Amino acid sequence: MDGENYIQAVMEKFGREHPEVELEKSKILDQDIIDLENKLDICIPNAVKDYFRSYTLSVPFVAGEMLGDFSKTYCKETGRWRELEIEEEIATTILQLPLMFPNKDLSEFERDNTIFLGTGFLYLGLYNEECYVLLDPQSEQVYQVDMARIRPSLGEETRADILSWALPFFNRFEDLVRCFFGGELYDADELTFDVE
Repeated sequence: MDGENYIQAVMEKFGREHPEVELEKSKILDQDIIDLENKLDICIPNAVKDYFRSYTLSVPFVAGEMLGDFSKTYCKETGRWRELEIEEEIATTILQLPLMFPNKDLSEFERDNTIFLGTGFLYLGLYNEECYVLLDPQSEQVYQVDMARIRPSLGEETRADILSWALPFFNRFEDLVRCFFGGELYDADELTFDVE
């Protein structure tokens, strides 16, 4: 299955499994993406373009389940974070991505990326409300980096901060989609999916 069909299929599956979340077909066109690439002076990987062209959602974030070294988990019932209990192995994490809401265009995504201009990284969103999710367009590796460690809008200094503090998060954008939209259990320490 090619990338675009894969991303669209996973998003549609997510919509079927979460009927409380309304999916709306994206209004973003290929020319909009080309214009964005020119403004940001960066080449956006095809998988991210496919995400742009797929759907918007009626929720501000999506949740994913992960194995790994976690101290807190997001409780969907209360909408709050709580300590992970000793016998629990799986943590629920949250991801906020731009363009989730209907009628969004790429201007907000462009605005969010201005603090990363000249770094060679593309801002994708926020993880657990405290880490930037960044993509290296050349390797297509997805990273997380503590927001408190980044000095935004300083070009080379911001890039140096990212290189110093970024932690590998997903091997590629499609893996991020598998976890947060496809509902597959992800081992955040091993950067692999937990196949039972």
